[in-house]
Amino acid sequence: MRTAEEEQAPARPDWRDRFTLGTDIALIGIITTVFALPVLPAPAALAAGSAAVHHRYRQNTLPPIRPLLRQFRESLLRGLPVLLMALFLLLDLTAVSRGWVPGGPLLLAATAVATAWLGGMAGLSLAFLGRDPNQSWRTAASRSWTHPRATGAIAVTAAIALFLALSVPATIPLIIGFQLFAAHMISDRLT
Repeated sequence: MRTAEEEQAPARPDWRDRFTLGTDIALIGIITTVFALPVLPAPAALAAGSAAVHHRYRQNTLPPIRPLLRQFRESLLRGLPVLLMALFLLLDLTAVSRGWVPGGPLLLAATAVATAWLGGMAGLSLAFLGRDPNQSWRTAASRSWTHPRATGAIAVTAAIALFLALSVPATIPLIIGFQLFAAHMISDRLT
């Protein structure tokens, strides 16, 4: 005989459902990487990938391709300032780490922490853009500014993902998909 608690408990997904989710997220990561390879459309590809991850996470199916392509096209120009800021931060980190500018290890540590924090904000902004593709990057960034716990958690997962990507570069496309998934999971729980 079953108790009332057993009858109301939600069914847990079995291993096949989890395997399917993992392969779908990996596929989204691979496609996102292919679209981001020319570097210029990278923010647009990440925003469309985030929308795909959100759809897969909420609907349990892969999203239709036409809305994602439309979002990719519409995000091309809107994502350029984000790309320029990321390139500026990369140049700044390179200049400080190679000693092209004075400051030494202390400035390098401060720049790395600021870059990690901004990376966390970018990850949370991507999660917000995945939920609502019609909002602007600026709106998503301002929303992420108000959630420091989620920003910090995403920064930590991004640092782990970066370490894994640098350790095994062949896994970069998979890591991109799973980092987008992690950003959605963290944003759902901490915002």
